[in-house]
Amino acid sequence: MATPIQRQAFGLKILNAGHPSIRKLKSQGFQAEIHGNKFWNSSFLVMDYLKRNPLPKGARVLEVGCGWGLLGLYCAKTSDAVVTGIDADANVGPYLDLHARLNHQSMTFEKKSFNQLTKAYLANFDVILGADICFWDELSQQLFNLIRRAQGAGVSQTILADPCRSPFETLAKRSAAAFESVERIDAGISRPTKATGALLIVRSDT
Repeated sequence: MATPIQRQAFGLKILNAGHPSIRKLKSQGFQAEIHGNKFWNSSFLVMDYLKRNPLPKGARVLEVGCGWGLLGLYCAKTSDAVVTGIDADANVGPYLDLHARLNHQSMTFEKKSFNQLTKAYLANFDVILGADICFWDELSQQLFNLIRRAQGAGVSQTILADPCRSPFETLAKRSAAAFESVERIDAGISRPTKATGALLIVRSDT
């Protein structure tokens, strides 16, 4: 049986690695360097949560470690969100743009690391989202500092999803001890693919 080159999930069209458009970008030299070589399933866990707990219409959303940007595009599609995606790897930008065009949505991409997101920059957003981005020990520290700056900047909530790797669990425990309103929620879906993990939700203290 041939491997499908495209799928649809949560109202979005998602291209697989074998799709001609993806292969073309790779042939043009856009080789992802920091695990941005495909769509990661923890984004589905956030989409499933947001389907049941929708964002306010027109929310200003920042997807951190955005990769191909499908989580941000979901917010644009379902909540008319104004979305920016940041990633430390500039090579994921063309893949994000490709999926934005495919889904007839708008999303801005900027090359930035977590440490470059200042309090002043974060003040431009209402919500921060991220999925499958806490896979190294140093990222746990960087994301904790990011959440702390987001709290100071007045970001209403930060929602991160992960398959429960050790650095993510460390982040969740530190966040629970440091911030006033924190939830760690076990999550799982069976469609469009089986995915399990947890959500870390940190809401504003103000």
